Amino acid sequence: MRIRHPSIDPAEISRELNIEAEHSFRAGAPRRLRGGGSESVYAESYWIGVLDLTERSLIVALADDPRSKHAHERLAEAIETLSWAISVSATRFCRTHTGFLRRLRSEGGECTLLVTISAGEVASFSLPPEASRIFGDVGMTVEFELAGS
Repeated sequence: MRIRHPSIDPAEISRELNIEAEHSFRAGAPRRLRGGGSESVYAESYWIGVLDLTERSLIVALADDPRSKHAHERLAEAIETLSWAISVSATRFCRTHTGFLRRLRSEGGECTLLVTISAGEVASFSLPPEASRIFGDVGMTVEFELAGS
């Protein structure tokens, strides 16, 4: 997930989303220019962190009922698909953080969910209407990167 904002402290983003930043900087913080030039400052705040889209916590061990075991196996298979991961994990994340994501947007920020897809592992994927609606509601862009293609 990538967030750009005119002035927010990246530490606040990490606290609100409960995700540590992989990389971040705050608007106004000094930055060294490549090539050894003089220092300047960042014009905007930037935060990038990893949202784990593998909701393995959904797998629930039920009684030793054969039907339950079959359902458990089917759920485990479904969780591995991109559509399932985005539909369940990302939409749950957006619903949990709706207020904060809307606030970022109202303050001039941009939030993007970056999804990297290995071309060899996924033949196709889809975004169900429910997921599209939730992303639109919080003003989040979903960007797909096709790796290895």
